[in-house]
Amino acid sequence: MHESDADQPTDVERSAAAHAEMIEAHNERLAAARASAIAAGRRKGGLVGAGMAGAMLAVAEIYEGPPKDDAPVTVEASSDPNDIDTDGMEVTVGDVDVAAPALQRLDPVVTKGRKRPQL
Repeated sequence: MHESDADQPTDVERSAAAHAEMIEAHNERLAAARASAIAAGRRKGGLVGAGMAGAMLAVAEIYEGPPKDDAPVTVEASSDPNDIDTDGMEVTVGDVDVAAPALQRLDPVVTKGRKRPQL
């Protein structure tokens, strides 16, 4: 039995799920690193060292602010974008036609070398 197309997740849903998994894995690594820093502080400075390590982590969180939820943006297009550098551009807005030809390619500007400083 095959699942219908409506039951299968879209590319956007798969991308969002992969992003959520990566964020979860990052948070787990971050928690392990913080616990390791506190344990190292405790080994080196006892209870005071553990407290200082925890305080520094708290200060870092306050300074950096809350985590931002930057989900990846996926944009789908029906065709390749136009290359206005080689093809030019033609646009119709209402009853007005606007056209611009492609610009002439120029050679890159390079210098023959550095001029020696005069002493």
